Amino acid sequence: MKKKYNFDNSSLAMRRYKRARGSLLGMMLLTVINTVLAAVGSLTYFVFSDYLAYSLALSGRLYYEDSGLTLYIVLGCVFAALVLLPYLLCWIFSKKRRGWLIAALVLFSIDTVMLVWDALMFMEIAFVLDIAFHIWLIVELILGIRAGKTAIAEMNMPAEAVEDTAFYDASVNEKPDTKCLGMPQEERKHRLIVEAQYGGRTIEVRRSYGLTELVIDGRLYGVWEGISESSYEIVARVDGHEIATRFLPTGKQTIEVDGEVIAKKQRLL
Repeated sequence: MKKKYNFDNSSLAMRRYKRARGSLLGMMLLTVINTVLAAVGSLTYFVFSDYLAYSLALSGRLYYEDSGLTLYIVLGCVFAALVLLPYLLCWIFSKKRRGWLIAALVLFSIDTVMLVWDALMFMEIAFVLDIAFHIWLIVELILGIRAGKTAIAEMNMPAEAVEDTAFYDASVNEKPDTKCLGMPQEERKHRLIVEAQYGGRTIEVRRSYGLTELVIDGRLYGVWEGISESSYEIVARVDGHEIATRFLPTGKQTIEVDGEVIAKKQRLL
């Protein structure tokens, strides 16, 4: 019976796309909360929101306080809802078409321009956090859009295909798998720096005097030699997937699969 290895059914592209959609949804939910808070006259405010929608709800509240007409509060909330409606459509339909995520990016970029304009007009330090959030969400949306084509293709892939190809040999016509170097030197005294259990595999980084080993399922796939450690990486390709350990100048040792950190440990320099 053929053994299957499944490191992660969701690729980096899919995770980025889902994260972008999730960030968009979070912005909408907090904007709704801000709208309600503005309508009831609360001074509480979450920066993670759409600036135009909140401004409309707040304007409705201010007009109500000046005139005493509840109609202004209702209109402020209605206009805020109309601003959020296109975002909602973008979030719903972007599940299968990344063009809707592009539309959300355009809308939020316009909202950012309005925010920056008001920030320059009023010169208040309070706008800094709002601008920082807007920039962050724009970056998230851009990353999601860039990954969208690949992510949507994977999401539309039949479940059987995902299961069979989750850890298949993707190295065909690409990079060959790394040749196993045999068994690690068990007789040499070593310490386990960091390890990870991932998709049925055991990945270990071992360190002995002057030697660091990348061990996968008890087999040796890469070494780095040096008594004094500064920074290095050991990379192996197994069943078409890149497995690596990196030692950073900050003293952090990581284990990565296809560029994603799955385990890390801060070591003493």
